[in-house]
Amino acid sequence: MASIERRGDSWRVVWRYDGQKQYTSWPAEEYANEAKSIVEGHRGRITADRVYTDMGIPTGDSNSPADDGITLKQWCEEWLPSKTRISPGTRERYEQQLRDRIYPAFGDTPLPQLTSVAIGTWLNELRASGMSQKTVTRYYSLLHTALTAAMRHGHISVNPCHGTDFIRDQRADDDTGEHHAVYLTPQQFELLRAQFAKQWHSLLDCIVETGLRWSEVTALAAMHLVPATDSSGPRLRVWRAWKEASGKRYLGTTKGRAKRVLPIGDDLYRTLTKLVEGQPPETLIFRDDKGALDYDRMYDQAWKPALLRARLCPTHPPTGEGERLEGARGRCRDYGGTTWAGQPCGARVVDDTTRCAAHYGPRVGSVSDCDCPTVLHSAPSWHDLRHTYASWLFSDPRMTPLAISRLLGHQQLATTSEIYGDLMPQAIDAAVDAVADARKSARPD
Repeated sequence: MASIERRGDSWRVVWRYDGQKQYTSWPAEEYANEAKSIVEGHRGRITADRVYTDMGIPTGDSNSPADDGITLKQWCEEWLPSKTRISPGTRERYEQQLRDRIYPAFGDTPLPQLTSVAIGTWLNELRASGMSQKTVTRYYSLLHTALTAAMRHGHISVNPCHGTDFIRDQRADDDTGEHHAVYLTPQQFELLRAQFAKQWHSLLDCIVETGLRWSEVTALAAMHLVPATDSSGPRLRVWRAWKEASGKRYLGTTKGRAKRVLPIGDDLYRTLTKLVEGQPPETLIFRDDKGALDYDRMYDQAWKPALLRARLCPTHPPTGEGERLEGARGRCRDYGGTTWAGQPCGARVVDDTTRCAAHYGPRVGSVSDCDCPTVLHSAPSWHDLRHTYASWLFSDPRMTPLAISRLLGHQQLATTSEIYGDLMPQAIDAAVDAVADARKSARPD
């Protein structure tokens, strides 16, 4: 677990902690043996600074790793401006994360004094504040990256984040995370599509047939369309996406800088070509009278109304409030009526009913709760069309996880597995048959 090396007139105790090399130097072999005993007593899970402390030597001693006392805030203000492979929007987000949560917790703490216990406690406090696990993971990842850089520059000998038991996007060892993707069947997609104005049908078709993110599909231009050749069908070239920095949008690289060429059907190709026919190459395929499509505007003006219509059943409308009651008079509150905020409603009731005009009938945004197949019973988002695309690919035995990962623009197959692992039960179950077939092939008939 730990070894002693003779180096000139000194002895060095060497071991590894969380994948990082640790060592302490001593002027006599007896001290090295004592330090080695301490390391092995902790089963190797101890830093060099802690060994020096247990031996009664301050960590600022010349025999310990360099400790210049730089605080986390000082280091981040030096490190973040030096990063060259992040977008302006990402840099702004990192700066905001540091200001909001990381600096208040650890900004004035010298780097060598940061401990895994303090970091773990902080992560639990973020969860207790109501923060989603996905957001907690983002704060953890930024702190982890900053401390890894500090370790490379010699400010600390080990990253204290390694000592926590934190798992990204997961609350506990029995938790499955917070992935709540909605996968639409082809029938459900058509049901939803029918509720949109026809001008947006091509946008919906493009997303569900390519799996493009909103920032990518709205950045497509005429020049990204590739016609069919003798050897392949039509294609879409994807290499840019909308980004945001300082409140302004600009065209940058795709997420993870994943450039890809996606196959598309002939029908979709013809539809997209007509949208930019005769236009310059830079003309956006999907646009409105304001130019590039804005997510929030499209969500409020197109998606939400269409989704609500898809969730209303003409035969079974949403249950209303109040009821007919002959002779009913007075105030809405007299019959239990409340405002949307839950306060007693003082408005007068509609004659012979138990509610006022504003509260007699279903609430705004109410949906049907029947089981009719012509009604959409889930509440997907724009991004769920990408998830739907992935689910359709996984349902086809001709598609491999690696091919799907490439089409989705994931840098690593592990990302695809992490997000869509619930869509791969057939591949896992097939392992039993694969092993059985292999065994049978070696047996005599």
